[in-house]
Amino acid sequence: MRADAAWYVAPAMNEQRFVVMGAGEVGYHLAETLSRDGHSVTVIELREDRRLRIDGELDVAVVGGNGAHVPVLETARVDKCDLFLAVSSDDEANLAAALLAKQMGASRAAVRVAAAEEVIGHRQVYEETFAVDLLLSTQLLTTTRVLNLIRGHNTMAVEYFASGKVQLRKISVEEGSLLTRQPLRELELPPASLVVGIFHGDELTIPGGDDRAQAGDEALVLASTEVIAQVERMLTPRPEVLGTVIIAGGGATGETVAHALETVEVDVKIVERDRIRAEKLATLFPAYEVLQADATDVSLFQAERFAKAGSFVALTGNDETNLMASLLARDAGIPLVAPLVQRAKSFELWRRLGLEHLFSPRILAYERISEYVHSGYSSNIVSLSHGDALVVERRLHAASPAAGVTLAEMNPPRGLIVGAVARGRKVFVPRGPDKLEAGDLVILFVRKEELGTVQLLFPGRDDR
Repeated sequence: MRADAAWYVAPAMNEQRFVVMGAGEVGYHLAETLSRDGHSVTVIELREDRRLRIDGELDVAVVGGNGAHVPVLETARVDKCDLFLAVSSDDEANLAAALLAKQMGASRAAVRVAAAEEVIGHRQVYEETFAVDLLLSTQLLTTTRVLNLIRGHNTMAVEYFASGKVQLRKISVEEGSLLTRQPLRELELPPASLVVGIFHGDELTIPGGDDRAQAGDEALVLASTEVIAQVERMLTPRPEVLGTVIIAGGGATGETVAHALETVEVDVKIVERDRIRAEKLATLFPAYEVLQADATDVSLFQAERFAKAGSFVALTGNDETNLMASLLARDAGIPLVAPLVQRAKSFELWRRLGLEHLFSPRILAYERISEYVHSGYSSNIVSLSHGDALVVERRLHAASPAAGVTLAEMNPPRGLIVGAVARGRKVFVPRGPDKLEAGDLVILFVRKEELGTVQLLFPGRDDR
């Protein structure tokens, strides 16, 4: 599914009942698409103008009021819904509403939060405290898509572990990739990285040293955040020639993208109109060039020689600014121009103007939620195996059988991989002679039939 498409056709699924809290761009698109796919949808919205728009344009039920209030949730019949979607612009209201909806009988709750850091570093706390089944950040989804566009790689999904120290990426395997040319034991991957699974269609294999992938497969790669970009470059056959990356807009999303590019060998220029914000960005990113300027200024493109850049990403909070800046970047000859568009009605207009690599938080959010629904409501990215495999975080206690023994002595079955260990600030992939210690946070990749072994060797609840 392309996130830069103006619409999304979801695979057919049985009719279900959804309650959507918030009728902004994300909530409206969710309600519109879920209803069009034949599902029963109720929308909760506080603002009257949005309720009138929904009531006049969509075939859904509308409930007025604050979704974090019990009477409103009762009116929306959350007790009968398969999934409660809290996607308003108020993080606190979303979390409170999700907790109430679950306590009132909603089968599941998905919550949208603004900041990527909330998902990367604090997901476990939110999921446990507020009974959230799926926590998603449009900022994080946007950042992942932007990086894929810039780098030309085939990362299809990313999941974070150990408070962001470890990543699991699903990568599309192309012809010519090292994964197709060498068995895994011959791959000289960076330390703290491991190929833990290979999808061939819907079939998931936990590979051994003699296995290799085929073109068209999907590889699951677990690695420390410090080296994951290096691993992905190794496994992608196309050369990575990035040139300079220009980020127009130094707001929260622009800052998150800039941080993500720190792991990539690339020159970055950030254009930010606000002086105070530009000064802050210059402090945050001393290795980058931060320009206090208007990204729609024609003279800026000439003075800063933007035409020599490889990518231009427009991430300001204003659609019109993103449009104008992107058109200037396209006309300057920058090969990759990728504007963010918030408003649904702008999409087709932008495309008719020749801007191809559009991306939208509302569509990215719908993609993620649709994937969650179609996977049978599993929030793990390996859920395309229909729950056959899981990724589990466990804190190793002193009484755990795995504490104080080497991986060789433990001799886990093939269906259980100790993928990574976070010990303080250190992250490593354990090998045979490595000994696990009490206090370690272990990330396990496990087939469903070996869950009993996990509980035996690593007793306790999931640390997620």
